[in-house]
Amino acid sequence: MKGALLLVLLILTISTASAVEIYGKVYRWDTLDVLSGAVVEVRDGSVQRMVAENGEYSFNVTPGNYTIIARSGEYYAIENVTVSSDMRFDLILFPSLEEVEEIPDFPVVDQQEEFPYYIIAILVSGFVLAALFIVKIRSEKQPELLEQEVTPEEYDLPEDLAEVVELIKREGGRITQKELRKKLGYSEAKMSLIIADLERRGIVEKVKKGRGNIIFLK
Repeated sequence: MKGALLLVLLILTISTASAVEIYGKVYRWDTLDVLSGAVVEVRDGSVQRMVAENGEYSFNVTPGNYTIIARSGEYYAIENVTVSSDMRFDLILFPSLEEVEEIPDFPVVDQQEEFPYYIIAILVSGFVLAALFIVKIRSEKQPELLEQEVTPEEYDLPEDLAEVVELIKREGGRITQKELRKKLGYSEAKMSLIIADLERRGIVEKVKKGRGNIIFLK
């Protein structure tokens, strides 16, 4: 009888020890505000789901590879992560856009061994999160700069650049590059040169999303 009890305790101990926790917070990409009430899922064939109260989530899982999906209104995030021990993994939710700019397909290069792309995804997510936190800290130190509204005339821009800035402003400060090109009737080459010039001047920011670009007015 004692031997059976010891065996049960041993099995329970091994099962508990093999479980790890993945946890973190959910942020909105542009303001880095915590998104309360986002629905977070972790998948590895089965699905665990919870509502991130106060923007926080946590799951008890076994070590392995998982897909984490988070949604809050029009914002969402999909991340692949490998869990080997307790770890924090914050999520940044981006807006979903129905229309993205088409780009040509490139040939696929065969590889003998599968490259661990999830490591690159984790590193890139870490760099992006760190950069966004640095931007937020700097903006908090200079709140008076954030309150200034600059008009295209104050940039002293050429006519075509000023027209682009004004259009982005009328669209609420963001627009896809494809839609911008359609509205202005410019060629793809000219549109790319104008966006590059505005980026160099620090007026707009181009963010890669899916298979297209989103242009944001700084």
